[in-house]
Amino acid sequence: MEPDTVTPADLARELGVTSKSVRDVLRAHYGTLTPPATRWRVTDEQARAVRQHFAQ
Repeated sequence: MEPDTVTPADLARELGVTSKSVRDVLRAHYGTLTPPATRWRVTDEQARAVRQHFAQ
């Protein structure tokens, strides 16, 4: 994993929510992971969307 990559767990800790909640938001906005991917590698855009979602 790249050093500056944000994970759902990182966002969850930052936002005070569960990792599952973060993954649920990612799936709602961006769909499911496509094989061979097994873990989210959250882009800056995706992280902003998740932060915005939980700021409401």
